[in-house]
Amino acid sequence: MLQHPTKPLRHVIITGGAGFIGSQLSARLIKGKTRVTILTRNPSASRATSLAQQGCKVVACDLADEQRIPQPDILDPADAMFHFAADVSVSSPTLRAANVDGTSRALALADALAIPYVVYASSIEAQGLGSDHEIPLREDMACRPVSDYGQSKVQAEELVTKWGSLPGHRALVLRIGNIYGPGSAWFLHPSLLALLGATPIRAIWAKLRHRLFQPLFIDDLVEGISRAVDRRLAGTYNMTGEEQVTIEGYLATLASLTQLTDRVQLMRTPVELSGRSHSIAPDFAYVLMGTQERCHRSYDNSRLRAEIGPYTRWSLSRGLAATLKWYDTSGQLPALLAALRRQPGAMTCM
Repeated sequence: MLQHPTKPLRHVIITGGAGFIGSQLSARLIKGKTRVTILTRNPSASRATSLAQQGCKVVACDLADEQRIPQPDILDPADAMFHFAADVSVSSPTLRAANVDGTSRALALADALAIPYVVYASSIEAQGLGSDHEIPLREDMACRPVSDYGQSKVQAEELVTKWGSLPGHRALVLRIGNIYGPGSAWFLHPSLLALLGATPIRAIWAKLRHRLFQPLFIDDLVEGISRAVDRRLAGTYNMTGEEQVTIEGYLATLASLTQLTDRVQLMRTPVELSGRSHSIAPDFAYVLMGTQERCHRSYDNSRLRAEIGPYTRWSLSRGLAATLKWYDTSGQLPALLAALRRQPGAMTCM
C-alpha cells in the first residue's frame, strides 16, 4: 500500500459536481477543508445551490457544448480535476458529444489551468459483461461494452490514459460499479413496484433472476475515491461493491426489509404469456443486456484494495435500509411509500 502524501488538496475542480456522485464527493471535500469549484449545467439546481451554501464555487458549464465552456481566466488554479460530468443514457445521440468530446474539452481545460492530476469517473460498462467462467472481470481483460454508453466510456478512458502519460500529468481512471443510496432511486423504485405487483416482471423473471451485480453504497464509493486520491493513484481500477448478489437476492433483501417476502415467491410462479406486450422498466432492461451466457456484472476490485485497503463498510441490507429511510423522511416517493404502508406489516424497518 502506498504511503499517504504529505500535501493535502487545496483546491479541486469537479465537473458534474452537482450530480449524485459529484455532490457527495464535493460535500466530503468541503468538510475536509478543501476548496471546491463545481462545473455544472444547471447552477440553480437544488444540489448546486445547497453546495454553494456550504462554500462551493458554482460555475455554469456544459462540456457537451463548446460554446458553454467557461474561460480559464475565471477559474482558479487547482491541484486536481475530478471529471464526473457525463450523459448516462444507455443509448443517446448526445453520448459522443457529452462523454467523448466532453472529456476532451475537460482535459483541455485542465491543461489551460496547469492541473497536474485528473480523476475520471468511468464505468464498469466500459469493461462489459462476463460469463460464469470469466467472472470476476479484471481491469486487464478486454473491454466488450454492450451499450453505446459503455463504448463512449471506453473512448473517453483512452483519452484520459493518453493525457496521463504526458510529462507532468497523472491520471486515475475509476471503473465505477452500480451505485445506490439516499438520493438515488436506481433499481430500488422498479424493484419495489415489482414486489407490489405494479410492474410486470414475471414474464422476464427466468432471464433476470440469476444475473449477478455488485451494488456499491454511495458512502463507500466516496470513501474509496477519497483514499485513492489521497494516495494520488494513477492507472485504471475497478471500484465496485464487495457483495456479488443476484437480482433475486437483491429483491429478497428488499422484500425482507419491507415485509414483502411472500412477493418474491410469487415471482417464481410461471406466468402464461398473453399476446399483449408489456413495457419493461428501464432498470430491468439494463440488467437484461448481454446474452444469457455473458450476462454478469461481476468485477475484481482486488487491485484497488491492495492500494487503498478495504473501503466498503455498508452491507446491501444496511444500505437499502438507509436508502428506504431517507425516502421515507424526505418524501421523495410518497405515492409508492403510501402503497407500501397499506401492505399488512410492511415498512417496519422505518
